Amino acid sequence: MSGSLLNSGISGLNAAQNMLNVISNNISNTHTVGYNRQQQILRPARETKYNFGFVGNGVVISSTNRVFNGLVVDQLRQAQSQNGAAKSYYSELSKIDNLLVDNDTSISSQLNNLFASLNKLSSNAGDLAIKQSVINDLNSLVGQFNKTELSLKNQIADINSEIVNNVNEVNFRLQQIAELNQKIARLEAVGNGNEPNALLDERDQLVNELYEIIGITVTEQNGQYNISLPNGLNLVQGSSVNLLSVQPSKDDPSLNAIIYRHNSGATQELTSKNIASGRLNGLLSLRDGPLTEARNQLGLIALNLAERFNEVHMSGVDVNGVAGEKLFDYHKPSSIVNSRNQGNATAAISYTSVTEVKASNYKIEFNGSDWVVIRQSDNQQITPRVVGSTLEFDGLSIAISGTPVAGDSILIKPVADIASSLELLVKDVNKLATGINDSENGHGDNRNVIKLLDIQNEKLINGTKTLNTAYNALVSYVGGQTHTAKVSAQSSQNIAQEINAQNQEISGVDIEEEYISMQVYMRYYQANARIIDTATVIFDTILGLAK
Repeated sequence: MSGSLLNSGISGLNAAQNMLNVISNNISNTHTVGYNRQQQILRPARETKYNFGFVGNGVVISSTNRVFNGLVVDQLRQAQSQNGAAKSYYSELSKIDNLLVDNDTSISSQLNNLFASLNKLSSNAGDLAIKQSVINDLNSLVGQFNKTELSLKNQIADINSEIVNNVNEVNFRLQQIAELNQKIARLEAVGNGNEPNALLDERDQLVNELYEIIGITVTEQNGQYNISLPNGLNLVQGSSVNLLSVQPSKDDPSLNAIIYRHNSGATQELTSKNIASGRLNGLLSLRDGPLTEARNQLGLIALNLAERFNEVHMSGVDVNGVAGEKLFDYHKPSSIVNSRNQGNATAAISYTSVTEVKASNYKIEFNGSDWVVIRQSDNQQITPRVVGSTLEFDGLSIAISGTPVAGDSILIKPVADIASSLELLVKDVNKLATGINDSENGHGDNRNVIKLLDIQNEKLINGTKTLNTAYNALVSYVGGQTHTAKVSAQSSQNIAQEINAQNQEISGVDIEEEYISMQVYMRYYQANARIIDTATVIFDTILGLAK
Protein backbone atom coordinates (compact mmCIF):
# COMPACT_ATOMS: atom_id res chain seq x y z
CA MET A 1 0.00 0.00 0.00
CA SER A 2 2.93 2.33 0.66
CA GLY A 3 3.89 1.77 -2.99
CA SER A 4 0.45 2.98 -4.12
CA LEU A 5 0.76 5.95 -1.81
CA LEU A 6 4.18 6.77 -3.23
CA ASN A 7 2.96 6.39 -6.83
CA SER A 8 -0.02 8.64 -6.17
CA GLY A 9 2.19 11.28 -4.63
CA ILE A 10 4.68 11.15 -7.47
CA SER A 11 1.89 11.40 -10.08
CA GLY A 12 0.43 14.39 -8.27
CA LEU A 13 3.85 15.97 -8.00
CA ASN A 14 4.40 15.53 -11.76
CA ALA A 15 0.94 16.92 -12.52
CA ALA A 16 1.57 19.95 -10.30
CA GLN A 17 4.95 20.58 -11.90
CA ASN A 18 3.52 20.35 -15.40
CA MET A 19 0.59 22.57 -14.46
CA LEU A 20 3.00 25.16 -13.09
CA ASN A 21 4.91 24.94 -16.39
CA VAL A 22 1.67 25.62 -18.29
CA ILE A 23 0.81 28.55 -16.01
CA SER A 24 4.34 29.93 -16.42
CA ASN A 25 4.00 29.66 -20.20
CA ASN A 26 0.65 31.47 -20.07
CA ILE A 27 2.09 34.32 -18.01
CA SER A 28 5.12 34.60 -20.30
CA ASN A 29 2.80 34.97 -23.34
CA THR A 30 0.38 37.43 -21.80
CA HIS A 31 1.22 40.01 -24.48
CA THR A 32 1.95 37.61 -27.34
CA VAL A 33 -0.37 38.43 -30.27
CA GLY A 34 -2.41 35.39 -31.27
CA TYR A 35 -1.58 33.35 -28.15
CA ASN A 36 -4.44 31.28 -26.73
CA ARG A 37 -4.36 30.43 -23.05
CA GLN A 38 -3.47 26.80 -22.39
CA GLN A 39 -4.83 24.47 -19.76
CA GLN A 40 -3.86 21.00 -18.63
CA ILE A 41 -6.46 18.26 -18.59
CA LEU A 42 -6.07 15.71 -15.76
CA ARG A 43 -7.80 12.36 -15.28
CA PRO A 44 -7.57 9.68 -12.60
CA ALA A 45 -4.96 6.96 -13.12
CA ARG A 46 -6.19 3.40 -13.45
CA GLU A 47 -7.06 1.84 -10.12
CA THR A 48 -5.48 -1.23 -8.57
CA LYS A 49 -7.82 -4.06 -7.46
CA TYR A 50 -7.44 -5.49 -4.00
CA ASN A 51 -9.56 -8.03 -2.11
CA PHE A 52 -11.36 -5.21 -0.40
CA GLY A 53 -11.89 -3.16 -3.53
CA PHE A 54 -10.20 -0.78 -5.98
CA VAL A 55 -7.62 1.76 -4.86
CA GLY A 56 -6.60 4.75 -6.93
CA ASN A 57 -3.07 5.32 -8.21
CA GLY A 58 -3.08 9.08 -8.47
CA VAL A 59 -3.49 11.28 -11.50
CA VAL A 60 -2.54 11.15 -15.19
CA ILE A 61 -1.97 14.16 -17.47
CA SER A 62 -4.44 13.63 -20.31
CA SER A 63 -3.45 16.57 -22.55
CA THR A 64 -2.52 20.23 -22.70
CA ASN A 65 -5.13 22.11 -24.73
CA ARG A 66 -5.67 25.61 -26.02
CA VAL A 67 -8.68 27.44 -24.64
CA PHE A 68 -10.24 28.13 -28.02
CA ASN A 69 -13.86 28.84 -28.95
CA GLY A 70 -14.16 28.32 -32.70
CA LEU A 71 -17.57 30.01 -32.95
CA VAL A 72 -16.40 33.21 -31.25
CA VAL A 73 -13.15 33.24 -33.25
CA ASP A 74 -15.10 32.90 -36.50
CA GLN A 75 -17.35 35.80 -35.48
CA LEU A 76 -14.27 37.85 -34.62
CA ARG A 77 -12.65 37.13 -37.97
CA GLN A 78 -15.76 38.14 -39.87
CA ALA A 79 -16.02 41.35 -37.83
CA GLN A 80 -12.34 42.17 -38.37
CA SER A 81 -12.72 41.54 -42.10
CA GLN A 82 -15.68 43.90 -42.32
CA ASN A 83 -13.77 46.43 -40.23
CA GLY A 84 -10.75 46.14 -42.53
CA ALA A 85 -12.94 46.99 -45.52
CA ALA A 86 -14.72 49.85 -43.75
CA LYS A 87 -11.48 51.41 -42.42
CA SER A 88 -9.63 51.38 -45.75
CA TYR A 89 -12.73 52.67 -47.59
CA TYR A 90 -13.23 55.53 -45.13
CA SER A 91 -9.53 56.40 -45.01
CA GLU A 92 -9.33 56.84 -48.79
CA LEU A 93 -12.72 58.53 -49.10
CA SER A 94 -11.85 61.12 -46.47
CA LYS A 95 -8.88 62.16 -48.65
CA ILE A 96 -11.30 63.01 -51.48
CA ASP A 97 -13.56 64.86 -49.07
CA ASN A 98 -10.66 66.95 -47.76
CA LEU A 99 -9.56 67.68 -51.33
CA LEU A 100 -12.95 68.92 -52.53
CA VAL A 101 -14.14 70.71 -49.40
CA ASP A 102 -15.09 74.34 -49.97
CA ASN A 103 -12.30 76.76 -49.03
CA ASP A 104 -10.51 79.77 -50.47
CA THR A 105 -8.75 77.69 -53.14
CA SER A 106 -11.55 75.29 -54.06
CA ILE A 107 -13.04 75.19 -57.55
CA SER A 108 -16.24 76.71 -56.17
CA SER A 109 -14.31 79.67 -54.74
CA GLN A 110 -12.33 80.07 -57.97
CA LEU A 111 -15.56 80.11 -60.00
CA ASN A 112 -16.98 82.80 -57.69
CA ASN A 113 -13.80 84.86 -58.08
CA LEU A 114 -13.97 84.56 -61.87
CA PHE A 115 -17.59 85.67 -62.09
CA ALA A 116 -16.92 88.50 -59.63
CA SER A 117 -14.12 89.76 -61.92
CA LEU A 118 -16.39 89.42 -64.98
CA ASN A 119 -19.03 91.42 -63.15
CA LYS A 120 -16.51 94.22 -62.60
CA LEU A 121 -15.41 94.00 -66.24
CA SER A 122 -19.02 94.28 -67.42
CA SER A 123 -19.07 97.78 -65.89
CA ASN A 124 -15.78 98.82 -67.51
CA ALA A 125 -14.89 96.53 -70.41
CA GLY A 126 -11.87 98.58 -71.38
CA ASP A 127 -10.10 98.51 -68.02
CA LEU A 128 -6.82 96.62 -68.54
CA ALA A 129 -6.35 95.97 -64.82
CA ILE A 130 -9.74 94.30 -64.55
CA LYS A 131 -9.04 92.32 -67.72
CA GLN A 132 -5.80 91.13 -66.17
CA SER A 133 -7.76 90.13 -63.09
CA VAL A 134 -10.07 88.05 -65.31
CA ILE A 135 -7.07 86.36 -66.94
CA ASN A 136 -5.57 85.68 -63.52
CA ASP A 137 -8.82 84.18 -62.25
CA LEU A 138 -9.13 82.03 -65.37
CA ASN A 139 -5.57 80.79 -64.78
CA SER A 140 -6.32 80.06 -61.11
CA LEU A 141 -9.48 78.19 -62.01
CA VAL A 142 -7.66 76.08 -64.61
CA GLY A 143 -4.88 75.41 -62.14
CA GLN A 144 -7.35 74.28 -59.50
CA PHE A 145 -9.05 71.90 -61.94
CA ASN A 146 -5.63 70.53 -62.90
CA LYS A 147 -4.50 70.19 -59.30
CA THR A 148 -7.72 68.58 -58.09
CA GLU A 149 -7.88 65.90 -60.73
CA LEU A 150 -4.14 65.29 -60.54
CA SER A 151 -4.61 64.60 -56.83
CA LEU A 152 -7.38 62.13 -57.65
CA LYS A 153 -5.18 60.43 -60.25
CA ASN A 154 -2.33 60.27 -57.73
CA GLN A 155 -4.70 58.69 -55.27
CA ILE A 156 -5.52 56.02 -57.83
CA ALA A 157 -1.79 55.41 -58.25
CA ASP A 158 -1.41 55.13 -54.48
CA ILE A 159 -4.28 52.64 -54.31
CA ASN A 160 -2.68 50.65 -57.13
CA SER A 161 0.47 50.44 -54.99
CA GLU A 162 -1.55 49.50 -51.92
CA ILE A 163 -3.19 46.69 -53.86
CA VAL A 164 0.25 45.33 -54.74
CA ASN A 165 1.39 45.55 -51.11
CA ASN A 166 -1.73 43.88 -49.78
CA VAL A 167 -1.62 41.06 -52.32
CA ASN A 168 2.01 40.46 -51.37
CA GLU A 169 0.92 40.25 -47.73
CA VAL A 170 -1.84 37.81 -48.67
CA ASN A 171 0.55 35.58 -50.61
CA PHE A 172 3.08 35.55 -47.78
CA ARG A 173 0.44 34.39 -45.31
CA LEU A 174 -1.00 31.82 -47.70
CA GLN A 175 2.44 30.27 -48.08
CA GLN A 176 3.01 30.28 -44.32
CA ILE A 177 -0.37 28.65 -43.67
CA ALA A 178 0.31 25.92 -46.26
CA GLU A 179 3.68 25.19 -44.63
CA LEU A 180 2.13 25.11 -41.16
CA ASN A 181 -0.59 22.76 -42.42
CA GLN A 182 2.15 20.33 -43.38
CA LYS A 183 4.05 20.69 -40.09
CA ILE A 184 0.93 20.37 -37.97
CA ALA A 185 -0.24 17.27 -39.84
CA ARG A 186 3.18 15.65 -39.40
CA LEU A 187 3.41 16.41 -35.68
CA GLU A 188 -0.14 15.27 -34.98
CA ALA A 189 0.59 12.00 -36.77
CA VAL A 190 3.51 11.22 -34.41
CA GLY A 191 2.00 12.87 -31.32
CA ASN A 192 -0.69 10.30 -30.48
CA GLY A 193 -3.39 12.87 -31.15
CA ASN A 194 -1.79 15.64 -29.09
CA GLU A 195 -1.84 19.01 -30.82
CA PRO A 196 1.17 21.33 -31.33
CA ASN A 197 -0.50 24.31 -29.66
CA ALA A 198 2.15 26.90 -30.57
CA LEU A 199 1.90 26.04 -34.27
CA LEU A 200 -1.91 26.11 -34.12
CA ASP A 201 -1.75 29.58 -32.56
CA GLU A 202 0.68 30.73 -35.25
CA ARG A 203 -1.56 29.43 -38.02
CA ASP A 204 -4.70 30.95 -36.52
CA GLN A 205 -2.98 34.32 -36.17
CA LEU A 206 -2.01 34.20 -39.86
CA VAL A 207 -5.63 33.41 -40.72
CA ASN A 208 -6.81 36.32 -38.55
CA GLU A 209 -4.45 38.64 -40.41
CA LEU A 210 -5.68 37.30 -43.76
CA TYR A 211 -9.26 38.10 -42.83
CA GLU A 212 -8.32 41.74 -42.25
CA ILE A 213 -6.84 41.96 -45.74
CA ILE A 214 -9.16 39.83 -47.87
CA GLY A 215 -12.50 38.14 -47.37
CA ILE A 216 -11.95 34.38 -47.20
CA THR A 217 -13.65 31.16 -46.17
CA VAL A 218 -11.79 28.67 -43.95
CA THR A 219 -12.68 25.00 -43.58
CA GLU A 220 -10.82 22.37 -41.57
CA GLN A 221 -10.09 18.91 -42.95
CA ASN A 222 -8.01 16.36 -41.05
CA GLY A 223 -6.48 19.10 -38.94
CA GLN A 224 -5.48 21.21 -41.95
CA TYR A 225 -6.99 24.50 -43.08
CA ASN A 226 -8.38 24.90 -46.57
CA ILE A 227 -8.79 28.53 -47.59
CA SER A 228 -10.86 29.90 -50.45
CA LEU A 229 -12.54 33.09 -51.56
CA PRO A 230 -16.28 33.24 -50.81
CA ASN A 231 -17.05 32.34 -54.43
CA GLY A 232 -15.18 29.04 -54.04
CA LEU A 233 -11.85 29.95 -55.66
CA ASN A 234 -9.25 27.90 -53.76
CA LEU A 235 -6.20 29.62 -52.27
CA VAL A 236 -4.86 26.92 -49.92
CA GLN A 237 -5.62 23.21 -50.10
CA GLY A 238 -3.61 21.37 -47.47
CA SER A 239 0.03 22.08 -48.31
CA SER A 240 -0.79 23.37 -51.81
CA VAL A 241 -1.16 27.11 -52.38
CA ASN A 242 -2.52 29.17 -55.27
CA LEU A 243 -0.98 32.62 -55.09
CA LEU A 244 -2.64 35.79 -56.36
CA SER A 245 -0.91 38.29 -58.63
CA VAL A 246 -1.38 41.91 -59.73
CA GLN A 247 -1.44 43.06 -63.34
CA PRO A 248 -2.80 46.06 -65.26
CA SER A 249 -6.48 45.55 -65.93
CA LYS A 250 -7.38 44.24 -69.38
CA ASP A 251 -10.16 46.86 -69.52
CA ASP A 252 -8.11 49.80 -68.27
CA PRO A 253 -4.31 49.46 -67.90
CA SER A 254 -4.21 52.50 -65.59
CA LEU A 255 -5.85 50.36 -62.91
CA ASN A 256 -4.21 47.41 -61.17
CA ALA A 257 -6.25 44.22 -61.16
CA ILE A 258 -5.93 41.28 -58.78
CA ILE A 259 -5.47 38.12 -60.83
CA TYR A 260 -6.54 34.59 -59.90
CA ARG A 261 -5.10 31.76 -61.95
CA HIS A 262 -7.25 28.65 -62.36
CA ASN A 263 -5.83 25.14 -62.58
CA SER A 264 -6.53 25.25 -66.31
CA GLY A 265 -4.16 28.19 -66.65
CA ALA A 266 -6.97 30.64 -67.37
CA THR A 267 -6.85 33.90 -65.42
CA GLN A 268 -9.62 35.90 -63.83
CA GLU A 269 -9.65 39.52 -62.67
CA LEU A 270 -11.07 39.79 -59.16
CA THR A 271 -13.31 42.74 -58.32
CA SER A 272 -14.88 43.96 -55.09
CA LYS A 273 -17.67 41.47 -55.81
CA ASN A 274 -15.21 38.57 -55.68
CA ILE A 275 -13.40 40.02 -52.67
CA ALA A 276 -16.30 40.69 -50.36
CA SER A 277 -14.48 42.16 -47.35
CA GLY A 278 -11.07 43.09 -45.95
CA ARG A 279 -8.81 46.01 -46.84
CA LEU A 280 -8.68 45.00 -50.50
CA ASN A 281 -12.46 45.21 -50.76
CA GLY A 282 -12.37 48.73 -49.32
CA LEU A 283 -9.63 49.84 -51.72
CA LEU A 284 -11.32 48.37 -54.81
CA SER A 285 -14.79 49.63 -53.83
CA LEU A 286 -13.48 53.15 -53.26
CA ARG A 287 -11.34 53.27 -56.40
CA ASP A 288 -14.02 51.87 -58.70
CA GLY A 289 -16.83 53.78 -56.97
CA PRO A 290 -16.61 57.27 -55.42
CA LEU A 291 -13.08 57.98 -56.70
CA THR A 292 -14.04 57.27 -60.31
CA GLU A 293 -17.33 59.09 -59.79
CA ALA A 294 -15.53 62.17 -58.45
CA ARG A 295 -13.12 62.22 -61.40
CA ASN A 296 -15.95 61.96 -63.90
CA GLN A 297 -18.10 64.58 -62.17
CA LEU A 298 -15.13 66.94 -62.10
CA GLY A 299 -14.39 66.23 -65.75
CA LEU A 300 -18.00 66.86 -66.74
CA ILE A 301 -17.95 70.25 -65.01
CA ALA A 302 -14.68 71.15 -66.75
CA LEU A 303 -16.07 70.03 -70.12
CA ASN A 304 -19.22 72.15 -69.83
CA LEU A 305 -17.20 75.09 -68.55
CA ALA A 306 -14.73 74.92 -71.44
CA GLU A 307 -17.28 74.36 -74.18
CA ARG A 308 -19.70 77.07 -73.07
CA PHE A 309 -16.98 79.67 -72.43
CA ASN A 310 -15.40 78.82 -75.79
CA GLU A 311 -18.74 79.19 -77.53
CA VAL A 312 -19.49 82.58 -76.02
CA HIS A 313 -15.94 83.91 -76.30
CA MET A 314 -15.66 82.93 -79.96
CA SER A 315 -18.95 84.72 -80.69
CA GLY A 316 -17.46 88.04 -79.59
CA VAL A 317 -14.56 90.29 -80.64
CA ASP A 318 -11.64 91.87 -78.84
CA VAL A 319 -10.86 95.61 -78.67
CA ASN A 320 -9.33 95.43 -82.14
CA GLY A 321 -12.47 93.91 -83.63
CA VAL A 322 -10.79 90.51 -84.06
CA ALA A 323 -13.00 87.49 -83.50
CA GLY A 324 -12.51 85.81 -80.13
CA GLU A 325 -10.39 82.68 -79.94
CA LYS A 326 -11.02 79.51 -77.99
CA LEU A 327 -10.46 80.25 -74.32
CA PHE A 328 -9.84 76.66 -73.27
CA ASP A 329 -8.46 73.44 -74.66
CA TYR A 330 -8.39 69.91 -73.17
CA HIS A 331 -7.65 66.33 -74.08
CA LYS A 332 -10.28 64.70 -76.20
CA PRO A 333 -12.29 61.77 -74.78
CA SER A 334 -10.47 58.45 -74.85
CA SER A 335 -11.24 54.85 -75.68
CA ILE A 336 -9.28 51.81 -74.50
CA VAL A 337 -9.33 48.56 -76.43
CA ASN A 338 -9.39 45.50 -74.19
CA SER A 339 -6.03 43.74 -74.47
CA ARG A 340 -7.78 40.37 -74.83
CA ASN A 341 -9.75 41.38 -77.92
CA GLN A 342 -9.44 39.01 -80.85
CA GLY A 343 -10.58 41.54 -83.45
CA ASN A 344 -9.10 44.89 -84.43
CA ALA A 345 -12.02 47.22 -83.78
CA THR A 346 -11.29 50.69 -82.41
CA ALA A 347 -13.49 53.60 -81.38
CA ALA A 348 -13.25 57.35 -82.00
CA ILE A 349 -15.31 59.52 -79.63
CA SER A 350 -16.84 62.94 -80.23
CA TYR A 351 -19.57 64.99 -78.55
CA THR A 352 -22.95 65.49 -80.15
CA SER A 353 -24.35 67.47 -77.23
CA VAL A 354 -22.10 68.42 -74.32
CA THR A 355 -25.05 69.18 -72.02
CA GLU A 356 -26.27 65.57 -72.43
CA VAL A 357 -22.91 63.97 -71.59
CA LYS A 358 -22.99 61.95 -68.36
CA ALA A 359 -20.32 61.68 -65.67
CA SER A 360 -19.62 58.05 -66.44
CA ASN A 361 -17.40 55.58 -68.24
CA TYR A 362 -18.98 53.10 -70.62
CA LYS A 363 -18.14 49.57 -71.66
CA ILE A 364 -19.23 48.56 -75.15
CA GLU A 365 -19.04 44.86 -75.94
CA PHE A 366 -19.67 43.14 -79.26
CA ASN A 367 -22.04 40.17 -78.98
CA GLY A 368 -21.45 38.87 -82.48
CA SER A 369 -23.99 41.08 -84.22
CA ASP A 370 -24.42 44.25 -82.15
CA TRP A 371 -22.54 46.42 -79.70
CA VAL A 372 -23.99 46.26 -76.17
CA VAL A 373 -23.48 49.49 -74.19
CA ILE A 374 -23.23 49.47 -70.38
CA ARG A 375 -23.11 52.76 -68.50
CA GLN A 376 -20.83 51.97 -65.58
CA SER A 377 -21.97 54.71 -63.19
CA ASP A 378 -25.32 52.98 -62.70
CA ASN A 379 -24.60 49.66 -64.46
CA GLN A 380 -27.46 50.29 -66.88
CA GLN A 381 -27.61 48.88 -70.40
CA ILE A 382 -28.26 51.60 -72.95
CA THR A 383 -29.79 51.16 -76.36
CA PRO A 384 -27.76 53.40 -78.69
CA ARG A 385 -28.94 55.02 -81.88
CA VAL A 386 -27.02 53.21 -84.62
CA VAL A 387 -26.06 55.15 -87.74
CA GLY A 388 -23.94 52.94 -89.98
CA SER A 389 -20.94 52.02 -87.83
CA THR A 390 -21.54 54.86 -85.38
CA LEU A 391 -23.24 54.56 -81.99
CA GLU A 392 -24.94 57.61 -80.50
CA PHE A 393 -26.03 57.87 -76.86
CA ASP A 394 -25.79 60.25 -73.88
CA GLY A 395 -24.47 63.14 -75.99
CA LEU A 396 -21.70 60.98 -77.49
CA SER A 397 -20.90 59.72 -80.96
CA ILE A 398 -18.80 56.52 -81.06
CA ALA A 399 -17.41 55.79 -84.52
CA ILE A 400 -16.33 52.16 -84.78
CA SER A 401 -13.68 51.12 -87.28
CA GLY A 402 -12.12 47.74 -87.88
CA THR A 403 -13.65 44.31 -87.42
CA PRO A 404 -14.75 43.11 -83.98
CA VAL A 405 -15.04 39.51 -82.80
CA ALA A 406 -17.76 38.32 -80.42
CA GLY A 407 -16.66 39.08 -76.85
CA ASP A 408 -14.45 42.04 -77.82
CA SER A 409 -14.93 45.13 -75.66
CA ILE A 410 -13.86 48.79 -75.58
CA LEU A 411 -13.86 51.11 -72.59
CA ILE A 412 -15.18 54.61 -73.31
CA LYS A 413 -14.00 57.43 -71.03
CA PRO A 414 -15.73 60.64 -72.17
CA VAL A 415 -14.67 63.01 -69.37
CA ALA A 416 -12.07 61.25 -67.21
CA ASP A 417 -9.02 63.31 -68.17
CA ILE A 418 -10.54 66.67 -69.02
CA ALA A 419 -10.03 68.46 -65.69
CA SER A 420 -6.34 67.55 -65.48
CA SER A 421 -5.70 68.54 -69.10
CA LEU A 422 -7.69 71.77 -69.06
CA GLU A 423 -5.58 74.61 -70.47
CA LEU A 424 -6.12 78.34 -70.83
CA LEU A 425 -5.28 79.46 -74.37
CA VAL A 426 -5.94 83.20 -74.17
CA LYS A 427 -3.49 84.92 -71.84
CA ASP A 428 -3.23 88.33 -73.53
CA VAL A 429 -5.65 90.83 -72.03
CA ASN A 430 -6.06 92.47 -75.43
CA LYS A 431 -7.41 89.22 -76.86
CA LEU A 432 -10.31 89.00 -74.44
CA ALA A 433 -13.44 89.13 -76.57
CA THR A 434 -15.44 91.62 -74.53
CA GLY A 435 -17.61 93.01 -77.35
CA ILE A 436 -19.95 91.93 -80.12
CA ASN A 437 -19.15 92.42 -83.81
CA ASP A 438 -21.79 94.85 -85.03
CA SER A 439 -22.21 98.59 -85.58
CA GLU A 440 -22.24 99.19 -81.85
CA ASN A 441 -18.90 97.46 -81.32
CA GLY A 442 -16.20 99.59 -79.78
CA HIS A 443 -13.46 99.89 -77.20
CA GLY A 444 -15.91 99.91 -74.31
CA ASP A 445 -18.39 97.35 -75.61
CA ASN A 446 -19.26 94.99 -72.75
CA ARG A 447 -22.05 92.90 -74.26
CA ASN A 448 -19.97 89.74 -74.64
CA VAL A 449 -18.70 90.13 -71.08
CA ILE A 450 -22.33 90.09 -69.96
CA LYS A 451 -22.89 86.90 -71.95
CA LEU A 452 -19.84 85.35 -70.27
CA LEU A 453 -21.18 86.51 -66.90
CA ASP A 454 -24.58 84.96 -67.64
CA ILE A 455 -22.93 81.52 -67.83
CA GLN A 456 -22.90 81.63 -64.04
CA ASN A 457 -26.67 81.02 -63.94
CA GLU A 458 -27.02 78.72 -66.94
CA LYS A 459 -28.04 75.15 -66.20
CA LEU A 460 -25.37 73.50 -68.30
CA ILE A 461 -24.86 70.15 -66.57
CA ASN A 462 -27.47 67.82 -68.10
CA GLY A 463 -29.79 70.84 -68.24
CA THR A 464 -30.34 70.73 -64.47
CA LYS A 465 -27.30 72.25 -62.72
CA THR A 466 -25.13 75.32 -63.04
CA LEU A 467 -21.36 74.96 -62.83
CA ASN A 468 -21.33 75.93 -59.17
CA THR A 469 -24.32 73.83 -58.15
CA ALA A 470 -22.81 70.85 -59.97
CA TYR A 471 -19.57 71.25 -58.04
CA ASN A 472 -21.45 71.74 -54.77
CA ALA A 473 -23.45 68.60 -55.55
CA LEU A 474 -20.17 66.74 -56.01
CA VAL A 475 -18.88 68.05 -52.67
CA SER A 476 -22.20 67.12 -51.04
CA TYR A 477 -22.10 63.62 -52.58
CA VAL A 478 -18.58 62.95 -51.37
CA GLY A 479 -19.30 64.51 -47.98
CA GLY A 480 -22.40 62.37 -47.53
CA GLN A 481 -20.55 59.24 -48.57
CA THR A 482 -17.70 60.13 -46.20
CA HIS A 483 -20.06 60.62 -43.26
CA THR A 484 -21.74 57.30 -43.94
CA ALA A 485 -18.36 55.60 -44.29
CA LYS A 486 -17.16 57.13 -41.02
CA VAL A 487 -20.21 55.84 -39.15
CA SER A 488 -19.80 52.42 -40.75
CA ALA A 489 -16.09 52.29 -39.87
CA GLN A 490 -16.74 53.28 -36.26
CA SER A 491 -19.59 50.80 -35.97
CA SER A 492 -17.59 47.92 -37.43
CA GLN A 493 -14.66 48.78 -35.17
CA ASN A 494 -16.91 48.76 -32.09
CA ILE A 495 -18.35 45.38 -33.07
CA ALA A 496 -14.87 43.94 -33.64
CA GLN A 497 -13.68 45.30 -30.29
CA GLU A 498 -16.68 43.83 -28.46
CA ILE A 499 -16.18 40.38 -29.96
CA ASN A 500 -12.43 40.61 -29.37
CA ALA A 501 -13.10 41.39 -25.69
CA GLN A 502 -15.38 38.36 -25.55
CA ASN A 503 -12.70 36.21 -27.16
CA GLN A 504 -10.07 37.53 -24.73
CA GLU A 505 -12.29 36.57 -21.80
CA ILE A 506 -12.27 33.03 -23.16
CA SER A 507 -8.79 32.61 -24.62
CA GLY A 508 -6.76 35.52 -23.30
CA VAL A 509 -4.37 35.39 -20.37
CA ASP A 510 -5.38 37.16 -17.15
CA ILE A 511 -2.22 37.54 -15.04
CA GLU A 512 -4.20 37.79 -11.79
CA GLU A 513 -6.06 34.57 -12.49
CA GLU A 514 -2.86 32.82 -13.51
CA TYR A 515 -1.15 34.04 -10.33
CA ILE A 516 -3.97 32.65 -8.20
CA SER A 517 -3.76 29.34 -10.09
CA MET A 518 -0.01 29.31 -9.53
CA GLN A 519 -0.55 29.64 -5.76
CA VAL A 520 -3.08 26.82 -5.85
CA TYR A 521 -0.77 24.46 -7.70
CA MET A 522 2.20 25.39 -5.55
CA ARG A 523 0.16 24.17 -2.55
CA TYR A 524 -0.92 21.19 -4.63
CA TYR A 525 2.77 20.49 -5.30
CA GLN A 526 3.65 20.84 -1.61
CA ALA A 527 0.78 18.58 -0.58
CA ASN A 528 1.90 15.83 -2.94
CA ALA A 529 5.46 16.21 -1.66
CA ARG A 530 4.14 15.59 1.85
CA ILE A 531 2.40 12.47 0.56
CA ILE A 532 5.73 11.24 -0.79
CA ASP A 533 7.32 12.03 2.59
CA THR A 534 4.57 10.08 4.35
CA ALA A 535 4.98 7.12 2.02
CA THR A 536 8.72 7.18 2.65
CA VAL A 537 8.20 7.18 6.43
CA ILE A 538 5.80 4.23 6.18
CA PHE A 539 8.20 2.35 3.94
CA ASP A 540 11.11 3.01 6.33
CA THR A 541 9.00 1.87 9.29
CA ILE A 542 8.15 -1.40 7.54
CA LEU A 543 11.81 -1.96 6.77
CA GLY A 544 12.66 -1.28 10.41
CA LEU A 545 10.13 -3.89 11.62
CA ALA A 546 11.70 -6.46 9.33
CA LYS A 547 15.11 -6.14 11.07
